[in-house]
Amino acid sequence: MAESQHAHPNYVLIWAWLLVLLFVSVFAVYLPFSQTLTVTFIFIVAAVKAWMVAVYFMHLKFEESLVRYIAVIPVVLFLIMLVSLIPDIVYNK
Repeated sequence: MAESQHAHPNYVLIWAWLLVLLFVSVFAVYLPFSQTLTVTFIFIVAAVKAWMVAVYFMHLKFEESLVRYIAVIPVVLFLIMLVSLIPDIVYNK
C-alpha cells in the first residue's frame, strides 16, 4: 500500500500554539469580564485546542472524507446530549 505524499506539519509549532492557548485560558480568569463570559471564552479556547489536536496530531487533515465524517459523529452525539440536558441543568439548581 503506497503511503500518501503530504507535508507533515511543524509539530513543535503546533505544540507551542497549544501552550499559548493553555496560558490564555488559565489567565482568562483574571480578565475583567463576567463569569459567564469568561467561562464561555475558556470553552471556545478549549474547542480550538481540541480542533488543533484532531487536525494535526491525529492527522485528520490528511485523511479521506469518510474518516473525517466518522471522527465528527461522536462530537455531534455529544452536542445532542448536551443540548438535551441543558433544561435539566438550568431548571434544577
